[in-house]
Amino acid sequence: MEDQVIQKNTLTRLDQWARRVWPYILGALALVLLALYLLIRMAVADGSNPATSPVATTTGMTATSTLPVDTTARHLDGVKTDPQAVALQPYAVMVETFKDARPMSGIAKANLVIEAPVEGGITRLMAVYDASTTVDRVGPVRSARPYFVELAKALNVVYAHVGGSPDALNRIAGLMDFRNLDEMANGPYFWRATDRSAPHNVYISTDSLHKAEVAKKWKPGSVASWTYEDAATGTKSGDVTKISIPYGGDYSVNWTYDPLNDAYLRNMGGKQHNDSDGTRVMASNVLVLLTDQRVLDDVGRLSVRTAGLGKAILYSRGFAQEAQWVRDSGSFYRIQTPDGRSVVFARGTTWIEIVTNANMMPSVKPTL
Repeated sequence: MEDQVIQKNTLTRLDQWARRVWPYILGALALVLLALYLLIRMAVADGSNPATSPVATTTGMTATSTLPVDTTARHLDGVKTDPQAVALQPYAVMVETFKDARPMSGIAKANLVIEAPVEGGITRLMAVYDASTTVDRVGPVRSARPYFVELAKALNVVYAHVGGSPDALNRIAGLMDFRNLDEMANGPYFWRATDRSAPHNVYISTDSLHKAEVAKKWKPGSVASWTYEDAATGTKSGDVTKISIPYGGDYSVNWTYDPLNDAYLRNMGGKQHNDSDGTRVMASNVLVLLTDQRVLDDVGRLSVRTAGLGKAILYSRGFAQEAQWVRDSGSFYRIQTPDGRSVVFARGTTWIEIVTNANMMPSVKPTL
């Protein structure tokens, strides 16, 4: 009997304890459940963020990379980039190819290069850079020629050079809104290297070109773009692998198509053409233009026709396509088929090789 009383009293005390503690247990349990709920919500939220999810980390994706990107083809080389970058001011630099000037600097980074003969059986380059391209050293910078001035005006570039032939300087003086950066009057934007002898030691950088553009308040112009396309998936390259431009002696040029890089590798004077930093000079397209010339003076300076029309051959992706060039005064070259359709270029750097003798034009084997 006494045991029953003790048991009853024990149960009563347990019941009373449970009644006092139970609300606290329920509260603690509620807090635990709430904490679990919040942790689950946070995990789900993190997993939905591509920048922190395991899939995003594995694939290298970013939060914005899953969205469509608005890109536009640059006018100079057709490379797709930010639309705002397309409207930037391009820069052009006159660069010599004389033996004492080799190796040249910055040529391998150019977006467009125009090579043409000058007096004395040598050639000269006009290297053109998109303003988004960074080059620390371009040169040696040399003097202007009238036909390069015409093309610089057509491209609406900032035109860097060191003086020029009388006809070139007269042409510049007669042009309106020409962005002329002559070292003779703008020395602080150029420098003379100590490891080269004059006059083969003048250089400039794209940073200096940009500073000149800002200081002189030059505004970007516009230029009509060529037609650029990506190669269709599975498209095989062609078998036209050699291009010869016989400028003569140390100035003769050969291009060899490299299908692995889908690019043409340049040789000059029988030697591999490398930049001063060792970078191989190459191009996605090689465009050969046939025109005519006349001698202007006793020094042998030339006038090379850049307006009107003439024969052209475009080498791209291992194929050779006969075409024609057309240029009105004030515009840049249009490259088209005989029936007027635009010729398609591969995206990337184009080298324009201007020749003034039909015997210098490469032969094109017929397409079967």
